[in-house]
Amino acid sequence: MQVYLDNASTTKMSKTAIDAMLPYFDEVYGNPSSLHTMGQRAKEVLEAARASVADSLGADPSEIYFTSGGSEADNQAILSAAALGARKGKKHIVTTAFEHHAVLHTLAKLEKQGFTVTYLSVGREGNVTAAEVADAIREDTCLVTVMTANNEIGSVLPIAEIGAVCREKKVLFHTDAVQAVGHIPMNVVKMNIDMLSLSAHKFHG
Repeated sequence: MQVYLDNASTTKMSKTAIDAMLPYFDEVYGNPSSLHTMGQRAKEVLEAARASVADSLGADPSEIYFTSGGSEADNQAILSAAALGARKGKKHIVTTAFEHHAVLHTLAKLEKQGFTVTYLSVGREGNVTAAEVADAIREDTCLVTVMTANNEIGSVLPIAEIGAVCREKKVLFHTDAVQAVGHIPMNVVKMNIDMLSLSAHKFHG
């Protein structure tokens, strides 16, 4: 008998998700940007999906963007915040040393473009405190990006507290929640999150 122990990497799509998606493979398959009937129907179901995701995260539908996956979501969030910060003369970012490569590689690219990145140590338990984040924030900090749960060791970070620090200091806060959404409750308002990345293939979607 085969035993699959790699759900932290990717999960099997659930029957519920498969059944929910089937109509959009052979019935409602139009381009949602098209003006014809099939296109408009596709747009309706796309917006319904957007509203459903927003509701599950405590967000507004207008705040939900669909990408190709978690890595692209991380890239877009970080690069957008960096571009905004650069226009304001703020080119410092705070993160942790054990973020996913989708975050670390993007930050490395920004460092080559003149940004400064502070990498917080996570210690033996794989965690950072809100106080450590607060101490790392500077006048020129434009973004704090800290993952919700680590994909290798499973530590869950104090995101709500870190978000509160960022809110107080008026710094954008992004969290890579790819390993968390679908497993622990997430609410962007209650957790003081400005930008959140997720990927359905991590929770049977």
